[in-house]
Amino acid sequence: MGAAGAAFEASSHVAEVWRETSRFLALMSVTLSALCLLVYAALARALRPTRLIQTGLERLAAGDLSTRLPSFDLAELSAIRAVFNGLAEKLETTLAERRELTRRLIAVQDDERRRLARDLHDEFGQCLAAIGAVAASIGQTARAECPAFITESESIARTTAHMMESLRSALTRLRPPELDEIGLTASLDRLVAGWNRRGGVTRFAFAATEGLDELPPFLCANLYRVAQEAVTNAAKHAGARNVELRLAWRKTEGAATALEMSVMDDGGVDLDSLSAGPGLGLLGMRERVAALDGKLEFEPRAPAGLILRVSIPAPAPDPTAPRDGSVP
Repeated sequence: MGAAGAAFEASSHVAEVWRETSRFLALMSVTLSALCLLVYAALARALRPTRLIQTGLERLAAGDLSTRLPSFDLAELSAIRAVFNGLAEKLETTLAERRELTRRLIAVQDDERRRLARDLHDEFGQCLAAIGAVAASIGQTARAECPAFITESESIARTTAHMMESLRSALTRLRPPELDEIGLTASLDRLVAGWNRRGGVTRFAFAATEGLDELPPFLCANLYRVAQEAVTNAAKHAGARNVELRLAWRKTEGAATALEMSVMDDGGVDLDSLSAGPGLGLLGMRERVAALDGKLEFEPRAPAGLILRVSIPAPAPDPTAPRDGSVP
């Protein structure tokens, strides 16, 4: 065999070694890929409970206290599930008890307001009416016998009239009498009309859906209070030129409905100022909305202003149902 034959044999041997090496590398690549897929699948299966735990924590943080974690195979994760579900149950119970306590406190406050309004009307109202009558009598006597006392009697009459007007305003804030007599819709309409009668640069508008007067008295009273406080804040503190109060039914998850109240203004109050120092009025609104198992939120309004949204779970009235309670 010559030198050419030896070179050819060496080249063939190198080619065979390279083919074996290539097959080995391909097999190793396939093996590593399969191993990576198996590791990824194992990790994904092992981390699946952690994703469920994360989702449960996110729902719990969002206020869904009915969230519960499912059973897990690992004993450590089962312990986490037991602690999580126990905490969620305690939070749900505590929140329900707090809501019921707030509801009772608000009911007691409203009863006290009614009694105070009745006492003020019966005692101070009658006293002021008597003072006004005496001032009028003094004025008539002064015109006939002592004209020097006419100015003083007229001053007493004006002061009495001013005090009577202040008393009426206080009685309206304590307990609007028309709420029990004419219903929620007409009461809110009168509230808005009263602000328009005061004059000024702010104009108020009101729009409402049907069926508000069929709501329970406790719900009507609290909705009126929240609307009263919201409109007052927009009028006094926002510097708005337009304030609009709306109430409408809204579909929620499933077949449930909610009554949504919105108060929109074009004033200058922003969200940062509200979060920095919420006043007693805002705290009172939040308490009343929480007692109704509702939500109160603020959002900016373009180009300026705020929108207050209150959502209360409540069944929408059935238009086919008879109003006299009879069976159709």
